[in-house]
Amino acid sequence: MKIRVSTFLVPTLLLLSLLMAVSAVELKETSTNKHRLGIEVALEKPWTVSAAAEGYKTGAFVRIPAAAANHMPYSAIKLMPVMVGDKMQVAVFGLSGDLNSIKTCSDWATFKETALATYTLKEGQEVSVPQLSNLGSNFKNGTLTFKAVFVDDEIIPDDGGGGEPAPGCGCGRCGSLACCPAKGKCIGCDTCGDVCCLSQT
Repeated sequence: MKIRVSTFLVPTLLLLSLLMAVSAVELKETSTNKHRLGIEVALEKPWTVSAAAEGYKTGAFVRIPAAAANHMPYSAIKLMPVMVGDKMQVAVFGLSGDLNSIKTCSDWATFKETALATYTLKEGQEVSVPQLSNLGSNFKNGTLTFKAVFVDDEIIPDDGGGGEPAPGCGCGRCGSLACCPAKGKCIGCDTCGDVCCLSQT
């Protein structure tokens, strides 16, 4: 009795092709989800802030030293990094207001915001914001400069800012200190600034 090999071969090849396609999609999704970027702000202490995942908003607030603030219309800077596919988009704002009034996350919302620039960066790209120069010795060359870097969101320490840390916002890292805010909260990150998980979009 002869067995027709082609009868079994075609369905088997189709099944293998389907399994390979599914595996490739799963691998791609896993890789994309795990490869998250953040901004590394060139301060006296390197400050890294994770880009927000889809559906979240992360705000990084940097105070401008009083001596420098006297010569410009801003007292602080807000950076909002968010993942867009495999790249990171960073919106930069100048903030005007009384820094002594900042007690909670909601206090930053009372500051007047001026949109300065928006950048889309791939890993390793670095930009300087020309509108924010002469900021003092705490900033690299006195100018706001930041770079897109890979961040490891596996490292989320205990409670940050009151409540469970929000993985969608990620963490800030000032030197060796990790600062991970809860949803709707802010947390100070040593001398670098504040990291806020502002809200879900």
